[in-house]
Amino acid sequence: MAANQDQVLLPGNLIPKFVDPLPEAGGISVVDATSAGPLYDATTLSSAYNLTMREFQAQILPTTGVPAAVPPIPPNTPSWTWGYLTDADIAAGGVRPSYLGPVVVAERGVIAKPTYKNELPIGATSLGGFSNVQENLPIDLTLDWANPDNIDCQLDAAGAYTNPVCGFLPYAGELPDSVHIHGGEVAPAYDGGPDAWVTQSGQAGPGYPGDTFTYPNGQQEATIWFHPHGFGITRLNVYAGLAGVYAIDDPANPPLTTMPAFPQYDIPLIIQDRSFDTTGQIFYNLASNPQPNPTVHPFWIPEFIGDTIVVNGKTWPYLDVEPRQYRFRLLNGSNARFYDLSMNRGVKFVAIATDDGYLPNAVLTPNVIIAPGERYEVIVDFSNVKPGKDVIMFNAARTPFPGGAAPTIGGTDTVMQFRVKKPFNNAIADTTISNGTAIRPVPLEPIINGFTAPVLPPAPPAGNIVRQLTLNEVIGPGGPLELVVNNSKYNLASDTMRTIPILAGDCTTPLCRETEMPAVGDTEVWEIINITADAHPMHTHLTSFQVLDRTPFQAAKWINQYDALMLSNGVLPGGGPPNTYNIRNADGAIGGNPAINSFLQLSKRRAPLPYEMGWKDTVITYPGEVTRIVVRWAPQDSPVVGSGAPTAGDNQYPFEPYTMESGVGYVWHCHILDHEDNEMMRTYTVMPTRQSIE
Repeated sequence: MAANQDQVLLPGNLIPKFVDPLPEAGGISVVDATSAGPLYDATTLSSAYNLTMREFQAQILPTTGVPAAVPPIPPNTPSWTWGYLTDADIAAGGVRPSYLGPVVVAERGVIAKPTYKNELPIGATSLGGFSNVQENLPIDLTLDWANPDNIDCQLDAAGAYTNPVCGFLPYAGELPDSVHIHGGEVAPAYDGGPDAWVTQSGQAGPGYPGDTFTYPNGQQEATIWFHPHGFGITRLNVYAGLAGVYAIDDPANPPLTTMPAFPQYDIPLIIQDRSFDTTGQIFYNLASNPQPNPTVHPFWIPEFIGDTIVVNGKTWPYLDVEPRQYRFRLLNGSNARFYDLSMNRGVKFVAIATDDGYLPNAVLTPNVIIAPGERYEVIVDFSNVKPGKDVIMFNAARTPFPGGAAPTIGGTDTVMQFRVKKPFNNAIADTTISNGTAIRPVPLEPIINGFTAPVLPPAPPAGNIVRQLTLNEVIGPGGPLELVVNNSKYNLASDTMRTIPILAGDCTTPLCRETEMPAVGDTEVWEIINITADAHPMHTHLTSFQVLDRTPFQAAKWINQYDALMLSNGVLPGGGPPNTYNIRNADGAIGGNPAINSFLQLSKRRAPLPYEMGWKDTVITYPGEVTRIVVRWAPQDSPVVGSGAPTAGDNQYPFEPYTMESGVGYVWHCHILDHEDNEMMRTYTVMPTRQSIE
């Protein structure tokens, strides 16, 4: 039973490495949603397809089994898991080679119309339910979550939960989930945010649009992805296996250099950490980072830390390669683990793309640091490796990042193996991408609004907004109790932050909780002030941004001022910023926080890493630093209209981004899923006119 953690950990160092090949196209299904594919409808300029959330078995562990386990795990032992299945996957049945997928290949300008269905079995098997996976998920009903059964988790006078399912018994009810297109420029109804959840029986959150979504695919070529975003349960649904790649192609604006051919030499690498029990089942091990406040949140931990690395749904796989260039689409799909990736034998990465599009020029780098939710596309050249030799991809990132424990030697410091043993295929020419090679197509805008990085000082277009926003950790008796954005819980009403009403005293949405209300077409600078102990990968829905710089600040001095304001203004942890949100501080920034510019250590200011200098939707914010990003709420390559308030028709997306009518906004949040599920997320609303400021 999940609540009692009856599973026994299978130590990851007992699992044999490099036994099975990496699941590629074939092992992972591919959906062709382009104009050349079988799904294309020329009348509607769209491709429709079905993806169904189901429980099944996948061969995650080595096919040899784990002979060193006690008792030994037999060969070909599958693991129960969840995944998105195509109609063909369902028809095929059986044990799958990977829980991940599919890879959806989309095309710019071709609308995709996926239909998502939640057909997961319901309930823990130990309580008479039907889900082998839910049996092992430590669902914490004390969090602010979708709660489809409206279970009341109140404490009695003695401090105990009145309902035993809140603090002891496993949850056996329906599982809410939504599907988020991470990195997608889509209307708010189809973004798949936390309010868009639906259960197996059709219970739904206020933002659920129905089973069929619409993705206009109007953005630049990029590797984005889709994954669960159910309110308060994302960490467990992703951990159970639900994730897939969504690659957007742009035939009208191809890269300036020939790219390795898909799928032979263009391969996604979805990197995750997992743990398993002694029967070979996935194990969300609460002891990996013990609950700091179990009397408040019995089954929530600050970060899940797995002791096994899984790539494309396979533990420590290998890939046979030719002595040529390969394109790898790196995706960190872990709950909380960061990776600092490198290769041995002198092999380096040539970075060509960030989260949401190509870099202007290829960048040679010996390593790539990638946080949960981030993507990087890299070229790896095996032509100088002696045939028959092996190359290992290593990981050097500490957990929690950047100051936690080092990866285990021969364990989490190892990602996968490349065997240079396949003969060179002369029928397909090798590519010649190297440091400095021009990548980005000329017609596409390389830099938002003329910004170059770094920009000193912040200089958005006249009248536009600078926001200074904090990342906070709320501490309980035993450690972290929750994490919040700008000291604001997810459902904190905006009027508690003393914001200025937008429309004659009316809230902008029925829930009245938005404080970030950018206007379509506007360019803003966000200065994210990290006053926690760890790095956080902050992700914005809908929009792409560019990283300007990172600057350490005199954290102790600034936090003392911040805490004094909180105390004097009577603001509690999670209750909003210390000052009025919409009034500019001494730096001219809004957000309700004291000015920070005089505390910045400007001599230590750092430009983004060369491979970060592209369109992104997720950025690493380091502790004790101010991370500045520049965001524009318009398609990446649309023209900038100039200064002043935007008007209807300026920089419009190919859909309605305003959320006045629907009441469903976008969110921005930490992509450490354990943080996201426990308050480190806020909704925001795109407006037709600029936010009012005093």
